[in-house]
Amino acid sequence: MQRLQDVACRRHDGENMKHAGLFLGNARSMLRCIALILAVLSLGSSAAFGAGVTQLKWEMLVPPTEPLSFSPDELPYEQQVALKDVFYWKGHPSGELSEEFALQREEAKKKVDADREKLAKQGVDLDALYDRYVAWATEIERRGTLTETKHDGERVSIAGYLLPLDFDPAGTTEFLLVPYFGACIHEPPPPPNQVIYIKSSAPYAPKAVFDAVMVTGTMRVQSEKKELSFVDGSDGVASGYLLEGESIEPYEGEQGGQ
Repeated sequence: MQRLQDVACRRHDGENMKHAGLFLGNARSMLRCIALILAVLSLGSSAAFGAGVTQLKWEMLVPPTEPLSFSPDELPYEQQVALKDVFYWKGHPSGELSEEFALQREEAKKKVDADREKLAKQGVDLDALYDRYVAWATEIERRGTLTETKHDGERVSIAGYLLPLDFDPAGTTEFLLVPYFGACIHEPPPPPNQVIYIKSSAPYAPKAVFDAVMVTGTMRVQSEKKELSFVDGSDGVASGYLLEGESIEPYEGEQGGQ
């Protein structure tokens, strides 16, 4: 089995959905996270793990879906660049701006107009292409919230990286479990169906943030949003599953990520 590996996903600021470029960047980052998670992580097997316990892989938490007919990565490079220009233009705030920002917005619009004219000569409608991208990004975001209900109520074990929601030297009982090192802090949060809220029956004191652990307990398909604290503040992280933890143990196998 392979070791757990860091997943490189570009951080995007998705605070304002009306800024299409930022929103789409988040969706694209989410797709890359999902693809890399499925490719890199092979945590255990679906066979029974211990008495009445099933060991889960992270990909087993993502329900099957039909392949998407549109893939922006398969677009010609020229069209990808044109879309990025649209995102940049739409990412500028509207309304009254300083002279400097107003000039930047105007220059961005001129570039989009030039792209639109150039692609039109090739029979490509840039505005229609942008709308298609928006639909794709919206679907990617939706799929990230889908959960696999067949695991509801199962006793399971799953390996991952632990993020405590409270810091206490004596240990705490609430955590987020994520599939790759750096998620939610150094990297964007995974989609909700790749985040598990852990509620442990006993306090556990991790040695460090992102301890590699194996958690055993009862899985619940239950959406949560928990505040995760950072050095410079906090942010809400959505999860699609609750794991009522019976035990949390350091994971020292071949995929321990140590």
